[in-house]
Amino acid sequence: MSRLMRSLKKNKVIMLAAMISISAGFLIIFIGMTLYRSRLNALGAGDNLKYNTYKYHYALISEEADAPFWEAMYEGALEEGKEVDIYVDRIGSSLPSAYPLEDLMKMAIASKVDGIIIEPNGEEEIIDLINTADEAGIPVITVLNDEPNSNRKSFVGVNSYNQGQIYGKQVVEVVNEGKKNVTILLNSDGHSTGMNVIDSGIREMVAGNGVQVNSVIVNTQSTFSSEEDIRNIIKDTQNPTEVLVCLTAIDTRCAYQAVVDYNKVGVIDIIGYYDSDLILSAIQRDIIHSTMTIDAKQMGAYCVDALNEYMETGQVSDYFSVDIYAINNANIDDYIKEQAGDEEIRD
Repeated sequence: MSRLMRSLKKNKVIMLAAMISISAGFLIIFIGMTLYRSRLNALGAGDNLKYNTYKYHYALISEEADAPFWEAMYEGALEEGKEVDIYVDRIGSSLPSAYPLEDLMKMAIASKVDGIIIEPNGEEEIIDLINTADEAGIPVITVLNDEPNSNRKSFVGVNSYNQGQIYGKQVVEVVNEGKKNVTILLNSDGHSTGMNVIDSGIREMVAGNGVQVNSVIVNTQSTFSSEEDIRNIIKDTQNPTEVLVCLTAIDTRCAYQAVVDYNKVGVIDIIGYYDSDLILSAIQRDIIHSTMTIDAKQMGAYCVDALNEYMETGQVSDYFSVDIYAINNANIDDYIKEQAGDEEIRD
């Protein structure tokens, strides 16, 4: 009898723990939704959405919503949306705490947006949520990373193999100057197929040059954790790297700062990602060898175009390709002049 009582007591504890866990999940989403709605009202968008001022309301979702690349992508999506009476909102940006991608996706679905643009992280729950959104009549466009096995309507991104080849050409330039120890920084989530393809493309390009290529997993839980990992790589004296290949804007910024802090300028060459003012300035000062850049604004605009095409016709192309190219000392001045000209035209 006492064994039965203990068993019943144990089951009650398990049920109570499960109920607390579920309640906590709902509370997190409710708080996030409240903050999200408050931010819309603060921006003056809440009433506009309420009275259907906009034709459609799209949500842009990423775990790195406040990163420079995503700032630019959002700007491109927002500008394209304004042209056709569409409001694009960044869910997850400027919130007091970071929310998992799954929770941000749930917020967007609960908000009953008309379309979702998301960078998937490879988790099974995100695939399920993409399918849930589709079942609710909310079309989903994936960007940068794809989920072809989900019910997403289209993918906007870069050909990862070509990206690896372009990275590889920049690595070969440095290798030809005598540096042989190359480190490629990869994300810790382990789900980025695109990064693995880029890694393979780089290795293919440098093969036969007597180069040692190491791929290192960087903790991407926060900017601080990735910065710490990169600093440890740069401080390593047992197997010192000579070339650091960064596949994200955040890693590039962290690598730049660490190389400067530890007096490794000229000792370690950085091949980075994105064209922020900091990175372009570092190329001009020979701190960063080169950087890969995607037209982030064009990518944002393509995402809005893909959703619009589907909303209007019920069909859309499966894949939209965005160009990627390298910026280095040979072309940086021309690139900056071209960008300045584009800004003047927009103004």
